[in-house]
Amino acid sequence: MTRKLTPAEIEDQRRGSTRIAPGLWRDRHGHLHVSIPELLALVELEDTPANRAEVERIAREAWSRNVPGAIIVRQDPD
Repeated sequence: MTRKLTPAEIEDQRRGSTRIAPGLWRDRHGHLHVSIPELLALVELEDTPANRAEVERIAREAWSRNVPGAIIVRQDPD
């Protein structure tokens, strides 16, 4: 399942969050989040729509494989 967050939900998630690793953080409710722009910077790839789409695809596949039934929420930074 995928849904898009509202600006208020995005702001709420950022309060009390903890960075776990580059591109991965946990919000105050314990939910894990992946930052596509951070992952692109980590591997020194240009932040383009095509690169974002590919990293998102890889992250979704890994998440679905390792956390079956997880709800995936998409947050656009723009």
